[in-house]
Amino acid sequence: MARSGINRADVQAARMALIARGENPSIDAVRIEMGNTGSKSTIHRLMRELDASESELTPLQIDAELNSLVTRLGERLRGQAQARVDEAQARLDAEKKQLQDTLSSVERRLADLIERHAAQTTKLGTQTATLLNTQEALQTQQKENARLTQGAQDSASRLEDKDEQIRTLKEHHLQAHTQCALLQERLHNAQIENDKLQERLTERDQQNRVLELILIKTEVALENLRAAQPATAT
Repeated sequence: MARSGINRADVQAARMALIARGENPSIDAVRIEMGNTGSKSTIHRLMRELDASESELTPLQIDAELNSLVTRLGERLRGQAQARVDEAQARLDAEKKQLQDTLSSVERRLADLIERHAAQTTKLGTQTATLLNTQEALQTQQKENARLTQGAQDSASRLEDKDEQIRTLKEHHLQAHTQCALLQERLHNAQIENDKLQERLTERDQQNRVLELILIKTEVALENLRAAQPATAT
């Protein structure tokens, strides 16, 4: 939100920032630099007052005022740069936490499915062994007593039930294997997202270095301007 009023210090700081960037400190440019705050007539009046006061300043006064302006400008630039860094950091931290939560959830579900798969595999092995024992007992009974045909038929019926159970267990096993493969794929995708997050963090570090370079260049430009000011006043 724009401020309700401006003063000469605001106009002076905006004008110095434009000069430091090598831009023409016109009324419109100064107003934009201040965030479109203040009327053009007020800015024009304050700029005339600055021009009049600067023409009366001694080199020592100019140097002191320039130091004050450089300090305020540096604080403003640092504040803007830090705000951008903090915003980017907060956004990346939120994205990282979301990805980590997703990865943890996938890992928990994968561990649960692996445990269930192991239990089903054990159960299938036990039932298979039981079925083999039943088949051996049936063959022995058929050889020993042909009169137990009805019993053999009953045993065959039980074997069919066992076969059906085995088919059902195999289907469950296949479903569990498919779910495990899907979870492994999701885990892989989550790892890819984590890699992208690391790339974004690297880009943020690069942006921070660019902002630091901009600040250094601005301070150098201001130092050059301050060094040239006494010669102009003379």
